[in-house]
Amino acid sequence: MVTFLYEKDLREMKLIILSSPLHEITMAALCERYGIRRQILRRKMINTFDMSLLENIPARYEVWEKEQSENESSIESEFGATLITRQIPLLTEDEMNRIIQQTKEKISAGMGKSQAIDEGMTMIREVISS
Repeated sequence: MVTFLYEKDLREMKLIILSSPLHEITMAALCERYGIRRQILRRKMINTFDMSLLENIPARYEVWEKEQSENESSIESEFGATLITRQIPLLTEDEMNRIIQQTKEKISAGMGKSQAIDEGMTMIREVISS
């Protein structure tokens, strides 16, 4: 009987990919940036991404790092919006835009920028954890 690769459970192979030293470094950076536990991030990636995307995560992170300018302090750059929507798509564009919009509304309503960004990061963590 022929079984196709796409019919198999690939979670174990995906975990092996995420356990490589380069992936561990990238995962640690993502966990630190978004304040999320490594196991939760791994589960999200294993359930969401295909193996090709998982293998390219360190390179995608490196590209995002090179694109960042240190002088930029917009809300989008504070959240790393392009990182988690395009390079490593943990959130959809709609989810990210909703979080950015809510953060901007809080700032315009008088909330401090750092507090609004902290609440935005909490929303990002909740989406990643869901």
